[in-house]
Amino acid sequence: MKSFFPLIVILVFCGIHLSVYFFLVKRIIKPKIPLLFVKYFLIFNFLGVIVYFFGRYFIEIPQSLYFLVSLSIGVGFILFVVMLLYQISLLILRIMEWTMPKFYEKRRRFLYKSLNLTSGILAFGTLCAGVIEGSLAPKVERLRIPLKNLGGRISAVQMSDLHIGGLIEESVVSRIVQQINALKPDFIVLTGDIIDTEISRIPKALEALSKLDAPLGVYFILGNHEYFHNVESLLPTLKQRGIQILENACLQLKKGNAILNLAGVYDLFGRRINVLEPNLQQALKDREHERPLILLAHQPKFALEVRDEHRVDLILSGHTHGGQIFPFRFLVRLDQPYLAGLYQHTKNTKIYVNRGAGFWGPPMRILARAEITYFEFV
Repeated sequence: MKSFFPLIVILVFCGIHLSVYFFLVKRIIKPKIPLLFVKYFLIFNFLGVIVYFFGRYFIEIPQSLYFLVSLSIGVGFILFVVMLLYQISLLILRIMEWTMPKFYEKRRRFLYKSLNLTSGILAFGTLCAGVIEGSLAPKVERLRIPLKNLGGRISAVQMSDLHIGGLIEESVVSRIVQQINALKPDFIVLTGDIIDTEISRIPKALEALSKLDAPLGVYFILGNHEYFHNVESLLPTLKQRGIQILENACLQLKKGNAILNLAGVYDLFGRRINVLEPNLQQALKDREHERPLILLAHQPKFALEVRDEHRVDLILSGHTHGGQIFPFRFLVRLDQPYLAGLYQHTKNTKIYVNRGAGFWGPPMRILARAEITYFEFV
């Protein structure tokens, strides 16, 4: 699985780079030397994608080089989006040619020059904006959510999709841990994709993660990326560092008169490989029936298995990154029913989807800033 996933993504990016060259670059750039320059840039950018995955999953490469090659994924995606917009604009110009021939003929040269210039500015500007937003500290989103029969007040912080490994190393983890601890929650939940490399490569980052502190505990569920990295050794390592793992399980958290059920399931990815599969019935087995229940499930689409008779008050998920790089959110919505924020899933069940504290691939975010979420349950 660890080798299969990078291969699929590399093949996808090969198609992306070929599309950009034939349907954008060759249409815009006519002089031979500039065209040759951009052609080789795209080749090197694609090689950067390959090096990125080798550095992510197989070999150690210098951090400065890793940063540069990680950008190549963002460059490829942004150029692909610009290519699509360029082709749509060309179609509009063709329609103008058919429907308004006199207007089109007089302004043809200006329209095409404007389109070419706008495409270049859009690509460069979007890349810069994405790097800037990706470098920002996670935004603290605050929500106050009533839970029936809670009996008091309990606070929590949710962190998701940190993707420790690569550019997310000890210093980044330490800053986010300090940010979370400063909020002084009663308990902390980590809703998957926290680890995205072999644990042997990140001992200092794991030590920093273990500094998360809350009086009612720190709780973790698997995301799909943890399955890629020897998940059987990951789980006991986290347990040794004081992080409790909800493996299709439920427990009760108490603060004064306030009591709630906290349940968690394995990720849906486990069903693909028949290892550590989610089981909602098992997860709810040990609940205290008169008290509210919060369910941790990494992928929002697990909510499709939750019905009113399960009496789940709130689902906390991640996985989507809020789309991470606009307009990737529209592709995410093809796979997931919820993207980011709070939704009413059924009459009695809400779901909150966290945008993630880190990033996958390039250190970039566009209109989807990283977040950690502070909940006050009342």
